[in-house]
Amino acid sequence: MGSPLVIQAATIVGGIVGIALSAYLRLEPGKAMAFALLCLLLAWIAADGIPAARRAYASRTKREEAGTAFWRRIGTKLVGLAALFGMAVIACSVFPFFTQSSAVQWVIEASHTTIPISIALAIATILYVMATDLIAEEPDDYLNQVGRAVLMQDFREEDVLFALRLLAIKCFFLVLMFSGGMKGVADLVDKPAWAFPPLSAAWFEGLMRLAFLVDIVLAAGGYIATFKLFGWHVRATETTVLGWLVCLICYEPFFPVISQAFVPYGEGPGWESVIPEGSAAFILWSSATLLCTLVYVWATIAFGPRFSNLTHRGIITSGPYRFIKHPAYVSKNIAWWLFALPGFIASGLTEGLARAGMLAIVSLIYLLRARAEERMLSKDPAYRDYAARVAAHGLLAMAKRRLASRPAA
Repeated sequence: MGSPLVIQAATIVGGIVGIALSAYLRLEPGKAMAFALLCLLLAWIAADGIPAARRAYASRTKREEAGTAFWRRIGTKLVGLAALFGMAVIACSVFPFFTQSSAVQWVIEASHTTIPISIALAIATILYVMATDLIAEEPDDYLNQVGRAVLMQDFREEDVLFALRLLAIKCFFLVLMFSGGMKGVADLVDKPAWAFPPLSAAWFEGLMRLAFLVDIVLAAGGYIATFKLFGWHVRATETTVLGWLVCLICYEPFFPVISQAFVPYGEGPGWESVIPEGSAAFILWSSATLLCTLVYVWATIAFGPRFSNLTHRGIITSGPYRFIKHPAYVSKNIAWWLFALPGFIASGLTEGLARAGMLAIVSLIYLLRARAEERMLSKDPAYRDYAARVAAHGLLAMAKRRLASRPAA
């Protein structure tokens, strides 16, 4: 892994430049999202991918094998890749979540103009599979095992199941993030923050939308950038039902159904009924909420090209992860509570407590999600060492030492 600061800088520059240029060029939402992702991937490859590939090539172990064995394995891997791609196409053509998404609809509408791009990507894919195989310590990876399964040869079942889990994760979240990014780009054009008076409610909301757009672009890039050649590959995936459940329930199409049926904590008086717009309290409260959102985006920036739900792609110890194990979840939940608390107060004691209880359930889901991630990652000794360092030197440890050092009254 390269320097965390360099990777984070490339992440910020690639994401923001891509969004800014797409807005300047007035690209329609689908093209704007694709262009922003291209800029982000190029920044990652230049800052971390190419140096990592060079190091891997220099330290590779030369294998003594016949050329026919190499080409047979490459062919098998391409068969496996084609099978996985075919399953993704079938899923996106059958399930309403995919067929009704703006991302898939855009791809279908733009398909007649992307034939040259598809040919170029096919050639690049073949070259990529060859290069990755040449420098891999163990070339017999899950892609080879999927190909062997398709060709009805002996295969390792655990590798094929791993490939299917990875395919499900990439399909679901990439479509979700790309569609969300398209909406975010459209909102950026229609309701930019700079079109509203500074420090107004609309201005704060515009900045929040922009922050979430940056986050979505970075997240979508992470689901694309699972390149083993650059060391960005997935080491493991979540395998437990609970782990998948507490993660997926936080996203569409599941969360809107759950929130409307069981935890409609947002239904009721808003915070404007308690804190007047433009007041000092309003500005302070809005700034605190925006700051929490920026910490949430910072956590995504710290991942760089390794962002992904339900997977282990290397232990992140930089950025806000130096101080706390789950900065994204903590900051997101604090922002929700800050945004919702004035409305709870305006609802009165009984309704306010009920709405607060509903939001507490949402926070509990995120707590369970954090625990599930820790169980998966704790299989890696590097994560156990990281968790021990945070426990000894993180924010909570520093706060405890500060309190313990205070003289008794």
